[in-house]
Amino acid sequence: MSTPASSQAERFQLFQRAGSMKWQMRFSVRGQGQIKRSLDTSDRAEAERRADAIWYEATYRAKQGLTARAHGFEAVAEEFITQILREVERGERRADQGKSEPAMIRRFFIGYFGSKPVDAITDTDLERYAEWRRTYWTEGPGKLIEHIEYERDGHRLRRPVRRSAPSISRQRGETVVLRALLRWASRQGYLKTPPEITIKARRSPDNRRPSFEPHEFARLEAVSLSRLVDPIMDGMGAEVRASDRRTWRIKRLDDHTRRDRTLLHAYVMIGAFSGLRPTEMYNLTWGDVLGYRAGRGKPVDQRDIRLQVRGKGKSGKAIPQKAAIPWFDTLWMLFERSMGREPLDTDPVFASEQGKRVSSVANGFTELLKAAGLVRDHRGIKRTPYSLRHFYISEQLANGAEVMDVARNCRTSLVMIDKHYGQVRLERVVDRLRPEWTRA
Repeated sequence: MSTPASSQAERFQLFQRAGSMKWQMRFSVRGQGQIKRSLDTSDRAEAERRADAIWYEATYRAKQGLTARAHGFEAVAEEFITQILREVERGERRADQGKSEPAMIRRFFIGYFGSKPVDAITDTDLERYAEWRRTYWTEGPGKLIEHIEYERDGHRLRRPVRRSAPSISRQRGETVVLRALLRWASRQGYLKTPPEITIKARRSPDNRRPSFEPHEFARLEAVSLSRLVDPIMDGMGAEVRASDRRTWRIKRLDDHTRRDRTLLHAYVMIGAFSGLRPTEMYNLTWGDVLGYRAGRGKPVDQRDIRLQVRGKGKSGKAIPQKAAIPWFDTLWMLFERSMGREPLDTDPVFASEQGKRVSSVANGFTELLKAAGLVRDHRGIKRTPYSLRHFYISEQLANGAEVMDVARNCRTSLVMIDKHYGQVRLERVVDRLRPEWTRA
């Protein structure tokens, strides 16, 4: 039983629980239900003063689109950990992330921010955290820890502590998780806008993977298509140079060369619009292209497919762009022409004239890059078929896709995305760097 007392009834109610002299309050916020708070005082006047302050703060927060009550970082972080474990259980995250990320969050993030309101964390707090983290094992709380305990294959193990600053890659990896935590908290309404995390380690090598700028990919596509037609040039044909310096001219493409180049073009387009690894592409069978048979004969905008992929010890589903679908049609047609029948679910998507699985297009891809003048990127790094995957990821990020979604669709980690693709060129996101207030 509680004893209600009438005070500022239009905003809140004060009451005392049976057996307690301490005042409490209850009030309602539209869309968030009833809220109860302890006022931690037995003085009625002081209770009213505190209740007024709490009510006004809650009302202001609700108007800003936040939860009425401020949430401590520790409580929010534990909710985020629960979410991580749910995603691991559903197979949306790797099992090892269900162990490493909660341990990281509790030891370092909660260890530093504690119960500080999550919406009170500022850029300055993050800078101070970064320095605290670098010295955690040498000058901070970790200097008193002798061993780190962990579990492997059901056994409890321990290893000695390394008394040094975390590596650059570890700092970046932890930053990715902290950024994900704060963005998640924002989506839950616990803070308005996540502070910008610009934790900087010392300058590190440029780890960006060799990709293509949009204009470079457009050139690659155009050159690849031009190589599918007969190379008649002033009646003399196109000159071909072999690696042993022999040269000759081709006036017409033979069927074998035209087929190989068509398959290569389909490979380029599917790779660029799906983000699959080369091994994942080579491993594809027609049974892995989910929904393809049901959509044959329909316009592309009425079709949709999913790719069941495996390779590099990983597997999962991938959602390609619809721009990839016509090139599956091309590969289907090539198979029918070569084998005189439709592909079975067990037949490879990338198949030779004999219907066997193609194991590499690297040589043909290099020749295409040479023809397009795109063998190396602006840093002088040689491009490979993997560059198509890097193009896909860079384009997704530059066009506003959530990094978590891109990581899942590409079967990679947030750490790898941040390490290799976090420096998408500023020119590519210029509109996002000019928010509406600068145009007023």
